[in-house]
Amino acid sequence: MNDAYGRPWGHPAYGMPAVTGVAVTPGNPVGGGAAINMPSRAQMGGEGGPLPPWQRVPVYPPQLLLSTNKYVGHQTRDYGAGILNIAINTVTTATVQFDTPSILFALTASAFTTDGVGLPVGREALDTFLIGLEHSNGDRLTTTARLGSTICGSASQPRLVGGNGWVFDRGSTAVFLITPLMANLRIDVNLMCIEERGPSNLTNRG
Repeated sequence: MNDAYGRPWGHPAYGMPAVTGVAVTPGNPVGGGAAINMPSRAQMGGEGGPLPPWQRVPVYPPQLLLSTNKYVGHQTRDYGAGILNIAINTVTTATVQFDTPSILFALTASAFTTDGVGLPVGREALDTFLIGLEHSNGDRLTTTARLGSTICGSASQPRLVGGNGWVFDRGSTAVFLITPLMANLRIDVNLMCIEERGPSNLTNRG
């Protein structure tokens, strides 16, 4: 029997080591007590469960956890944001709000000049700006802003967000921190997502 995250009962939740001597049940998969400090890597191995302490899990390509509820549908949708003609070295915020639970699995971006002058020879569009991406809950996909080419991909070769992707619940927001490195730029970023759509009322959810 698995918990809500698809893990066998007996495996602690993220960042929560199992408590020795406390029974693990479906209603209490971690046991009792509280952890004051985040455990070390060595302390986070599984113990006492049906699986070995460590297991190999694919990171790329993304392995999304999608609902198996027959009343939940899935749809691919691109969410976009961007900035236009912002001064050089000025950090600007662009946001994407999610009204439907969504999983981000790939990220693309591009830029072009708005004054009719092309990019300098040898300079790629993704190297004309710095970008960082944060979640409205405080989580960060990027710990710091970096050149667009190190964070984003192109439409023909997107940057994949591995593991289980990056989950945005209803009402949450993706926050882009974009810094142009040239004048007169339009910069567009695109989130490739899977939306999970459930019934519109509280019935027929079984």
